Amino acid sequence: MKSLLIVSAKGGTGRTMLTCQFAHYLRRVSRKRVLVLDLAEPACSAHLLGRGGQAEVAGDGHAMGRRRPDATERTGRIHVLCAGEVPGLASCDDPVRARYYANLRHLLAIASPWFDVCLIDCPALPDLRAVCAAALVDAMLSPVVLSPECIDSVAELINGTYGIRNIRARLNPQLRFIGLLPVMVQPTPLQQAQGRRLQARLSGWLIPDPRDRHGYLHLPQREAIARAQGLGVSVRQLVRGNPGASEGWRVLRACFDVLARQLDWTEGDAVLRMATPGAEVCDV
Repeated sequence: MKSLLIVSAKGGTGRTMLTCQFAHYLRRVSRKRVLVLDLAEPACSAHLLGRGGQAEVAGDGHAMGRRRPDATERTGRIHVLCAGEVPGLASCDDPVRARYYANLRHLLAIASPWFDVCLIDCPALPDLRAVCAAALVDAMLSPVVLSPECIDSVAELINGTYGIRNIRARLNPQLRFIGLLPVMVQPTPLQQAQGRRLQARLSGWLIPDPRDRHGYLHLPQREAIARAQGLGVSVRQLVRGNPGASEGWRVLRACFDVLARQLDWTEGDAVLRMATPGAEVCDV
């Protein structure tokens, strides 16, 4: 099982949207057995995935263990685990999160034989629950909105005390940072200016996309994506007879096709080396 942590340094960056829609994509397009682990409070990803009736929301890890998914199953529902309902992950009497880390590691080990991918939604860094998850996962992805506050927070995400560099150096040397993913991007002068600022400051941390005129992967804002999120379903399900949803699914799938290739680690480490020569990346 490959594990991907979707994390940011502040709220309101589209983590929940990215978690839910990428889970739908991996399940329906890539045909993966998907587990979504929601460590956040409130557990928005778990709530929205359960609302659409396409996810099996388990109250605790024991319930997941009692009803393990068939290893040959490829068309069933996404499996969702809300960490707030798991006693080992819900205790507040653990200020340094030592037991939290051990219990989370145990949970991922139990789940590993039964799923292909685990997507983890979590509180914003430097929350120690996010740090524990980052210390255990294979890869991280960080959505970012094109606002001055969010762009400024990225420096803390990368270089802060509990940032990517220190997590790799001290806790998880094998951690792969896929990159920063601008989301909800609009073609306005203000957003375009912030996009240029992001590229000037952090080009080495963006995910290359040769097909895009800017040269990096991003996800445009589309009304169909917001509507699908509200319904708890994939944008793909809204496509029939709906041109707006068709366009939303086209841009969403183009983005997720790139991310899915980043998760295919069987081709070697070169797949995940995103930056141009000489650019600063997490792997150096």
